Amino acid sequence: MSQNTPLTQGFYMPAEWEPHEGTWLQWPHDAAFPDEQIHLESLWLAMTAELHKHEIVHIIATDERRAEHIQRQVRYYGWDESSVDIQVIPTDDIWTRDNGPIFLVNDIGELAVTAWNFNGWGERHPFERDCLVPAAVADKLSIPLFTAPITLEGGGLEVNGKGTLIATRSSIINPNRNPGINERDIEATIKEYLGITHIIWLTGASREFCDAVGSETDLHVDGYARFTSESTVLYSWTDDESNIFYPVLEQHREELQDATTESGLPLTLIPLPKPRNSTYSTLNSSTRPPFETIPSLGTYANFYIANNIVLVPVYGDINDARAKSIIAEHFPKREIIALPAQVLAELGGMMHCVTQQQPVIKKSQGE
Repeated sequence: MSQNTPLTQGFYMPAEWEPHEGTWLQWPHDAAFPDEQIHLESLWLAMTAELHKHEIVHIIATDERRAEHIQRQVRYYGWDESSVDIQVIPTDDIWTRDNGPIFLVNDIGELAVTAWNFNGWGERHPFERDCLVPAAVADKLSIPLFTAPITLEGGGLEVNGKGTLIATRSSIINPNRNPGINERDIEATIKEYLGITHIIWLTGASREFCDAVGSETDLHVDGYARFTSESTVLYSWTDDESNIFYPVLEQHREELQDATTESGLPLTLIPLPKPRNSTYSTLNSSTRPPFETIPSLGTYANFYIANNIVLVPVYGDINDARAKSIIAEHFPKREIIALPAQVLAELGGMMHCVTQQQPVIKKSQGE
């Protein structure tokens, strides 16, 4: 075992609902998809408008020109500039959860960043700049950087802050991320670099299924199973056996039913409905009605827990209200903020996929 890993220095990944210093966002621009900024910027403005009331919003702008553009909007909307921190770091895309820093804390008041060799979800998309973001953030914050010897994305990790992690095998134990590395070694590395003691593996889905539904992440766990307490998990579910996702969701439920936490507690499982409707693609070649309907990648499980609020993706779907009500039951002291996520879901993610929490550091004993 190395003497210079997060675990040896007492670092671990806290739960998302623990206090935040701030949230990191990568502002949309047009390098990845034409017109991405004009399609998505209103959602980033809406997220920033809500988040900055409760914690610092760290905005990554890909260059100085875009940083000035964001600063003008902050001033135009009259937001508290002390709660919006704009940093210039070159990026390829918007998915901060996946390529950005994963923060760790220890019990003596230190903060660290881990990097996981982001490779564009198995080299599906450009990643040359995105993979450097964690190191740039660590440098700007003057905190330690630990680079793990495997590849994974933050959306593939769900922790309870007590030592248990949920992940899908298909997004990590996959030759497009970690060729030639077996499950045992991958588990050992995750434990060493996140301070984890126990892993619950969900199967995920085959490459063929992921390609069919447009899941370029190979089915990240943050759309399918989320901790709301040490042993409570909200999981995506549908009662419609004809739904293309039904076999995957059924298998996940069975695996969660058999799982326990690091301390041996069985999981309390709460079904969270998937949106019922398909969606209309605006990315295909058709520009006139009738547009082709496609299976929706949208899930309500891809919510983001911030200080005092929870950002929940909604779709104008019949299940929106029910999903919001279920999430609210598990965060009674937080306001539930619903944000339209159709356009973002079409690109493969929602609120959780584009945010990354920076936790408040722990106070040393005696302080």
